[in-house]
Amino acid sequence: MKVLITGAGGNLGRVLAPALAETGYTPVLMDFRPLESPHQCIQGDATSKADVFAAAEGVDVIVHGAALHGVHLSNHSRDDFWKLNMEGTYHVYEAARAHGIKKVLLCSTMGVYGASVTVPDDSFAVVTEDLPCLPGDFYGMTKTLAEELAGFYSRSHDIRTISYRLGMFVPENFVRYGFRLLKGGVDDRDVAQAFLLGLKNDTILYDAFNIMAAVPFSLEQLPQWRQDPRALVESQFPGISELVNRRGEDIDQLLRSWGHVYWSIEKARRELGYQPAYTFTEFYSALKSGNDAHYPFADLPWWGVPEQA
Repeated sequence: MKVLITGAGGNLGRVLAPALAETGYTPVLMDFRPLESPHQCIQGDATSKADVFAAAEGVDVIVHGAALHGVHLSNHSRDDFWKLNMEGTYHVYEAARAHGIKKVLLCSTMGVYGASVTVPDDSFAVVTEDLPCLPGDFYGMTKTLAEELAGFYSRSHDIRTISYRLGMFVPENFVRYGFRLLKGGVDDRDVAQAFLLGLKNDTILYDAFNIMAAVPFSLEQLPQWRQDPRALVESQFPGISELVNRRGEDIDQLLRSWGHVYWSIEKARRELGYQPAYTFTEFYSALKSGNDAHYPFADLPWWGVPEQA
């Protein structure tokens, strides 16, 4: 089975392409930059309908990752976001329709929820896929509309789509990566797992899923996590404050970051079979043993490959 990845020079393509090959799929990588890869590469722009149609010929599934992200809001216009995130997505679905491709795996974002996430004074907001999409910025708006477009093509043209509302998985230093797993982060390899599960699924016509790390605290512990997060973390992960201090990081600052939001992955577990293997618990074990290789992506730039002229 051939799987086209748009925007394959980014963080998703970096981890998904080898995972596809190891599982027996044939990855086809498309990016506006020239890529160095052992896999088939096509230099093309998602904003070009002709480029997308040419890249999609002969493939079985499209993984649509080409997009501008929240980090680009400060230096790209709304026109830029619309052209890539919306027109690019339209090109992907039209190419799928024209070539008889019956499945698209769509990269969405946790940012689609926006104003629907309301935080209690003494606890955490619990974010499930039942919340409405009320994006708070134009990036989130384009992804919300992309999900709507996907739903239309599913209903009207029988193109199955799984939308992945991904948590943060841009490269980070080892300690910050670990603490991010508590607050909506996800390990790159678990992202790849979620997409592989989507490729194998033959029952979902259209649906959206939160894809984050599993949090090691129960819903009943959320008030304590809000009131005294350091005490709660120390009670379950003894000595972690000292381990973090040795790395030159401030554990209180790390625990305060990302706001008071609990990201539920129960739907993805139940309906996709998603079981994240890289959680804060595994990070803690690696931190205790000094095994920084547990997270091999720390030295990469956030876009996955170096910029090329």
